[in-house]
Amino acid sequence: MEVNVPALDRIIGLEVYSTRGEGVKGRIRSGKDYEHFIVEEVIDLDGISVSKVKDDQHRYPICILRKEGIDTIHALKEFESTYGLRLNPLGLKDADASTVQYVTADRAIGEGELCTRHCRLMLIGYSDRVLRKRDLIGNRFTITIELESTDYDRCLENIQSVVMDIKARRVGNFYGYQRFGSIRPITHLVGKAIVERRFKDAVDTFLTYTGEYEDEQSRRVRASLREEINDEMIERMPSHMDLEKRLARGMLESNDPIRALRRLPVRVRRLFVEAYQAYIYNRALSASIREGGYDILKPSEGDLCFIVDRDNRVGGMVRYDGSFDASSVVPVMQLVGYTFKPIGRFGRVVEGIMKEEQVTSKDFYIKEMQEVSVEGGFRPLPLLLLYNRFDVEANGEIVRVGFTLPKGSYATILLREVIKPMNPISAGF
Repeated sequence: MEVNVPALDRIIGLEVYSTRGEGVKGRIRSGKDYEHFIVEEVIDLDGISVSKVKDDQHRYPICILRKEGIDTIHALKEFESTYGLRLNPLGLKDADASTVQYVTADRAIGEGELCTRHCRLMLIGYSDRVLRKRDLIGNRFTITIELESTDYDRCLENIQSVVMDIKARRVGNFYGYQRFGSIRPITHLVGKAIVERRFKDAVDTFLTYTGEYEDEQSRRVRASLREEINDEMIERMPSHMDLEKRLARGMLESNDPIRALRRLPVRVRRLFVEAYQAYIYNRALSASIREGGYDILKPSEGDLCFIVDRDNRVGGMVRYDGSFDASSVVPVMQLVGYTFKPIGRFGRVVEGIMKEEQVTSKDFYIKEMQEVSVEGGFRPLPLLLLYNRFDVEANGEIVRVGFTLPKGSYATILLREVIKPMNPISAGF
């Protein structure tokens, strides 16, 4: 459904809605009350041996990291600067939320909690190996929606209608706003410049592109950076522009955009290229839904599919040939990368978007900065609801929803279908 898609959505490739119902109109993440948006990681500990005491076999401290008002990358920096402690997370979490995630520490932290300004870290035991991304099953969300309408019964009916579509696997598994930067959606633009070897443009975009919803101080700093980079300007940058400060310092000292970009953590640099990968995926999925004939629910012969169990947990991959139950699999879309070769109908859609973007698969192997090259991958096309459970608790104009999504899926994509916000930023997205 292409009606009333906000301009911000189109910038990041969200060109359609998957559902046809009316949005409930409302907002999430009210003010600085982070309890309005709670995220808790769900991990699989079956394949890990965990002991309460450290011994020759159990050498890796496993901890729970609780944080509010800070993203994971900056949370890790807080612990390193405060305690000299390095943490290895399973996933990255947004700043505007109350989050609980699992990390492996590089040394023992003792009993009790370690605290920083935004975070608390608690030891849960010692494992026989470092936690890996494959140990993460998904994320449990508990989110408060503040309704604008007073027709609460109708709003609840609209929510349940979207939930039915999700359970029927009819909602697209798009990448959400956070992947691109909601206030300043530029990560994919920086990534595109890197893929196209326009490294100076990548630096300029990250330093000077002004977001419509940025604060006035940041806007002034970016305007100044367009004119000149000097020591005084770098020192005046606000604390939340720490990555910009690193990049500007790199350009001032070397005037080499590749060397300057390498001042940023490799995790951040990879995020740029992966965001461009996600943008192409979003555009391809939008085209598939908009043009019809590309059913994301039912596989066609030749489609690549993931096997899913009754709880919507994803297993291995198969190529659908019509010889097995279609309800046990979901179609996937290929993610672009240097190994990408179009397979099936959705592969051809991706190939079409790449031609529009004027990029090829080999462009994603970046010899000048090999550490940010992306190989490609696969992503389920429908948004899957783990355990097929969706809880709703209503209290007048306040609705609290609870659900679990697989890793890599975005609660904001589900909520986008529920609310259909005219202005995603003012609605808390």
